Amino acid sequence: MSRRDEIIEAALRLTKAEGIGALSVRAVANAAGIGPTTLRHYFPSQADLHQAVAVELVSGSLDDLAIADDTRDPVQRLYECLVQFLPPSEHQEAVLGGWFELYRLALGPEPLPAVRGLLESGHRSSAQVLQRWLGTLAGQGHVVADDVDAHVTRVLALIDGLHLNLLIGPERFDLEGARGALRWFAERVIS
Repeated sequence: MSRRDEIIEAALRLTKAEGIGALSVRAVANAAGIGPTTLRHYFPSQADLHQAVAVELVSGSLDDLAIADDTRDPVQRLYECLVQFLPPSEHQEAVLGGWFELYRLALGPEPLPAVRGLLESGHRSSAQVLQRWLGTLAGQGHVVADDVDAHVTRVLALIDGLHLNLLIGPERFDLEGARGALRWFAERVIS
């Protein structure tokens, strides 16, 4: 494993143990057992570090699955990919709590610029994955190519809304309802 990868791994461990708010250059350097100057060699700015962590968080949790397999139903392929954005049922409360904490630290009354950078990086990484999935389906003729960017925006808004509903109204809205909303979206997007 390269030194850069070791630093990212240390940042991921730190995030998991202490939360997103703990992700500073000094804290990551300490967790990686290096000095801040060495960390800055690999990540010249905190934004660079956050981008790398966000990409790893997104790529580590979102797989292309069978999105390119044109022998399978395109609605089902897109749906299977989209449900990866939902928390697993056994960790739903913790995942949703972490999602909300990220937004609170980034956008709340006393926002942390570093966390906002991480949120923005994660959002960009998620958009890139969605762009890839929908672009693949567009290349196969299942999605109108000119609509891909708009669909990415719509599904990101839908996913955030589903997370919020799961968090504030679990007695009236559950994972099955969230999955149904994602299937509805997939059925509308596929032409």
